[in-house]
Amino acid sequence: MSKRIFQSFLDLIYPPLCLHCNAALGVHYAIFCEHCTQLLHPIAPNERCPYCFSADLNVESEKCCQNCRQKTPSTDRMAAVFDYEGPAASFVKHFKYGGQSYLAKGAGAYLVMQFLELNWPMPDCVIPMPMAPLRLFERGYNQSVLLAEEVALLLNRPMHNILQRCGGDFSQAGLNHQQRLELRSEAFSVKAKVSLYDQTVLLIDDVMTTGSSLRCCAEVLQELCPQHIYALTLCRAL
Repeated sequence: MSKRIFQSFLDLIYPPLCLHCNAALGVHYAIFCEHCTQLLHPIAPNERCPYCFSADLNVESEKCCQNCRQKTPSTDRMAAVFDYEGPAASFVKHFKYGGQSYLAKGAGAYLVMQFLELNWPMPDCVIPMPMAPLRLFERGYNQSVLLAEEVALLLNRPMHNILQRCGGDFSQAGLNHQQRLELRSEAFSVKAKVSLYDQTVLLIDDVMTTGSSLRCCAEVLQELCPQHIYALTLCRAL
């Protein structure tokens, strides 16, 4: 009873607000108002390129987008839950830059929901995208690790935080499209050896822009001889 009274008191002084439009929320455990919740539309996998999840393809006549037809994919498949816009983009910004690490739990559920929709094989392990040490120190947490932990927990699979960034504490948020495409696998390395031989790996990240970082990490992981590598992110940049 006292806990509910205390929560009501907090809601009176600091009413919970929608993460996207800042409208007051009726219940303290919600993160979006009803209107913004209705704007959250998971991407239909059959409407996207199965290799990079780009919308740039004719689903009636093409099996993959033009970019993926011109190069050999380093992952078996890539996918995302949402397009990076509207409430989904606000969610990522609060989660990534706003110190609201608790949002990982809800995001993990969405990732698993999309994973099941994709009908991919069950992974043997889940691996998060790494973060540069300086960025990790500034933020206090790696959002991809938190997402991977939730996905691993829900899928009842181990999470291996074995990748690291090399060559400087840069933020990809400041890179343009071409610079992202020019990222090389040398920017990443394996910091802890684990056996991935003949295993199916699921890479997890928050946002996929060009997919270059995911491909680079997949190339590094290939040295550990997994059978399959899939990559899933919360959002796909438009």
